[in-house]
Amino acid sequence: MIKKRKWLYFVFGILMLMVMPGFEDNKIQAQTSVGELLIAENKLEGGVTERIYVITNDEISENTRSVSARKATKKYTYEVNEVVGKNENGNPKRIYAYGATLKEAKENLKIKLDAYNRMGYQNLQNKMTVNELYDYWLKNEAINKSLKENTMHGYTGVYNNHIKPCLGHLYLKDINVMVVQNFITEASERLTKYIMKNVHIVLGQMLRLAFDQGFIANNPYLYIRKKKYKKDKCLNYELPDEDTLRLIPTLFHETDPEYISFYIALYTGARCSEIFGLTWDDVDFENHTLDINKQISEIGGIHEIATKTPTSIRNIKVSNDLIEMLKKYKSNLDKFALLYGKTFGGGKYVCSDSKGYLKRPSYVRRNIQKKLKPYNKEFRFHTLRHFYATKALEAGTNVKAVSRRLGHASVQVTLDRYVTFTPEMDDEAVDIFDGVINDFFSEKKTRKSTPQ
Repeated sequence: MIKKRKWLYFVFGILMLMVMPGFEDNKIQAQTSVGELLIAENKLEGGVTERIYVITNDEISENTRSVSARKATKKYTYEVNEVVGKNENGNPKRIYAYGATLKEAKENLKIKLDAYNRMGYQNLQNKMTVNELYDYWLKNEAINKSLKENTMHGYTGVYNNHIKPCLGHLYLKDINVMVVQNFITEASERLTKYIMKNVHIVLGQMLRLAFDQGFIANNPYLYIRKKKYKKDKCLNYELPDEDTLRLIPTLFHETDPEYISFYIALYTGARCSEIFGLTWDDVDFENHTLDINKQISEIGGIHEIATKTPTSIRNIKVSNDLIEMLKKYKSNLDKFALLYGKTFGGGKYVCSDSKGYLKRPSYVRRNIQKKLKPYNKEFRFHTLRHFYATKALEAGTNVKAVSRRLGHASVQVTLDRYVTFTPEMDDEAVDIFDGVINDFFSEKKTRKSTPQ
């Protein structure tokens, strides 16, 4: 009875195919498994095979219940497969996927192939360490993104100093959510908010690359919990006190690069690397302008690099006082050139020393701190940039002008990150509003006293 029923289904399938388009291209196959009969097979593009089944048996076993569920809907089951290699016997190894429609079957095949490819790197997981992953990321990701030299240097320092000692020796197979979470939690307790920001960037990008390339089946970084910090947009650098600012010029001679670089920063708010990148060709003594178009990097030796951002390229006006200082400094360099003759370094840069060579910006910064140490004074060169922004706005300078002179992309960056709140700002706000209120009530009294 069962055999007769199978033949009836087979004949029914043949009749159905005869009315379907492309019948001549279909290939009739024998029964493939209990409860299913393969009635057509088509070769699709990309080496994918499409097979159509029809259900032939009511007596479906436990492991084929999904097939029996389709019987009630009277729909075909589509199968697609793709060769992924060879098995131990040398025969083609295929990945199969099924679906109620051809589109569904192809989507399921894509999911299975993706999972297979990820698990195919299992041997690699057992051999590749986090250190090797970092080298791979640095070469294939970071360099291709054309990151700035200073940024790359910072990321390398973060990895070598904070990530490598804890995770570098581990194999990828040992990197899971618990391991990463424990590392992030411990690091958050001892590192500052700003260092942790770079730790998250480096480690997050490394693990994302490992997942995208199939080195790991899951990305554990997606499930970690980060420490929540209080929102603090402004860097809140403490501005240098007035006594320190008055003291610094007295510690150096007017022919020292520390002297002229200090005054350029004080008058312009330019970055230290930008100041040391200035050449005499960038100084227009007649129009009183400075052309900031590059900066100095110390990574791998002193050399010029592009500015931090495109908006950092700018031409700014400077005061007569600064121009006179620059003229005098240039005149002294010319005298030193005659004195040293052929051994003179050329004096191309504004901040050249008496021998005509450009000093390292880091050396100049450390030398200023060294000179201040006997006076129990501390100083960071970058605070001059914050000092300039804050004092310029206090004096009533237009915020757009300040932002442009600092080389910021927007006014918001200037206000959020470089303007430090001072008591003078608070006093000024009170005085201004007191004036508004007084004017308001004075105007009201005047109206009442005026006869109708």
